[in-house]
Amino acid sequence: MEVLRTEYPRPDFVREEWQSLNGTWDFAFDDERVISPRLMQFTEEIRVPFPFQAKLSGIGDSQRTTPVVWYRRSFEIPSNWEGRQILLHFGAVDYETFVWVNGEFVGCHKGGYVPFSFDITAYLADGENELIVKVIDENKASQPRGKQSANYDNWACWYTRVTGIWQSVWLEPVAKAHIKRIRLHPDIDNECLLVNAELSEILDGAELRITSFFQGVRQATVNLPIERKHYRNCDLHPRAEHRAVLPVSEPRLWSPEKPNLYDLTLELLVNGEVVDSVKTYFGMRKVEARGNKIYLNNEPYYLRMVLDQGFWPDGIYTPGSVDEIKKDVDLIKAAGFNGVRKHQKIEDPYFYHYCAQVGLLVWAEMPSAYNYDEYNVANVMAEWQQVVRRLYNFPSIMAWVPMNESWGVEQLETTPNDSRLWHHLDSLYNATKALDPHRLVISNDGWEMGQTDIIAIHEYTPDSKKLARLIEAFRKDPHGKVFTHRRPIILPEYEYEGQPILVTEYGGVKVEEPGVAGWGYGQPARDLREMLSRMRELTDTILAQPDICGYCYTQLTDVQQEVNGLYTFEREHRASPEDYAAIFGRNPENWGGER
Repeated sequence: MEVLRTEYPRPDFVREEWQSLNGTWDFAFDDERVISPRLMQFTEEIRVPFPFQAKLSGIGDSQRTTPVVWYRRSFEIPSNWEGRQILLHFGAVDYETFVWVNGEFVGCHKGGYVPFSFDITAYLADGENELIVKVIDENKASQPRGKQSANYDNWACWYTRVTGIWQSVWLEPVAKAHIKRIRLHPDIDNECLLVNAELSEILDGAELRITSFFQGVRQATVNLPIERKHYRNCDLHPRAEHRAVLPVSEPRLWSPEKPNLYDLTLELLVNGEVVDSVKTYFGMRKVEARGNKIYLNNEPYYLRMVLDQGFWPDGIYTPGSVDEIKKDVDLIKAAGFNGVRKHQKIEDPYFYHYCAQVGLLVWAEMPSAYNYDEYNVANVMAEWQQVVRRLYNFPSIMAWVPMNESWGVEQLETTPNDSRLWHHLDSLYNATKALDPHRLVISNDGWEMGQTDIIAIHEYTPDSKKLARLIEAFRKDPHGKVFTHRRPIILPEYEYEGQPILVTEYGGVKVEEPGVAGWGYGQPARDLREMLSRMRELTDTILAQPDICGYCYTQLTDVQQEVNGLYTFEREHRASPEDYAAIFGRNPENWGGER
């Protein structure tokens, strides 16, 4: 059987033994909403992990709107896995997933952007096993969908929908006692790494051995005895976290300019024998907002970001290979940017991985739901917390964006007295800070911000002088509806508290090209020279503002009908990376400490 996307799917939590289930599966569209897998007729084939709308799936039907699909394949367990637990992993499936193994129901999961797993040991048979997956992906506005179009066709800046499996599926053998999850926090001020490990169970005589390496040379080892803890005659939950402090003497700091990474090995020993081993890595870096500046590693840092939608021509949500991800990261770096805002999508983990390797700061953003109701609140809050937990260890991520432009709380403008909206906005901010107090949180990127670590402004005027006037008007009235969108940047109930200010969407310059029709912001530039001139004028205007500490240009590539990218949808150059770097590779003159 053909195997697709053959790399180990989880670059930040690596085990040696695994088996890919990517490749050709049996497939069926279910217009009748069949309940039992025994009644389902599988009439087609699909190439996993590509959604059926994508050309690379082998189906490529982007017009079909069937909300229920089924998958089936067989697999065998290697003989040397005998005696261990077998985990079935899904990287991401949009949206509700139901799983059967050998006709027995295993479990379900809700959420289209986070990984999930099942222990399928009890359902396995000798020899061949059958795996069936059912996915329901309704066109509901209360379901997080990001930039997937709610219409039958794409329009403006909304794109082809995605249904079903869109990241890798794989099997993994583990011991009964194994490492379930780790959380890493670098502390550059105290020269150490804080390690929190969650175990599947606690055994007498167990020990966790943690070893760090830099460029292949061992740096430090900590041995942490695992002890069963008691509270009023009750054992604590066996997966309770176990904490260790790993010294990192004279740390080599991570930054976009010097992306130093340390390797880390965690070994679980029982009576001196290694029963589980996981490899990962970390970067020693610190991010904070101090006064009206962003600081990286205790130094003021100017953010030069580009907005990236994360769509590909043939795979839609799913790149055909990790090389395609790496190419995008390299294009960003070559154009002079030091950061990227991954817009309205939780990306394949290799994206955050390569950003850590080459040195790019990332803003991670929750895909929006578009209608406010109790289902929106429940869906977004539940999945966003999983997102933060999943991506926590990537050193490239510096900021969390749980909401964009009031999508999902549009009534903020029309029903300002509806307290539910404020509570939802603030609860997302507070939940994020509770899970991760060490990164920045932008509560509502664009406008109508409540509690927030950064003031993030969106403005697409093509007139650089007007942009300067609008920023000046905001300085005088942070609650005024001064920008083109006529929304207040800060909600009336909140005060500007001196947070750093960034222009996190601007530009979107489209250039007229023979035979290319599409959507973009404002009047298109007549030619490449005018496009570059507009980009420079707008960017120079932002650089000249004394209290603006960064920007995010829209956008990296064209996406389907939206044709305002630095590069085409096929990643072909419009201008050269050197042309872009001359615009986006500059900090303001005399950039320094707090003002």
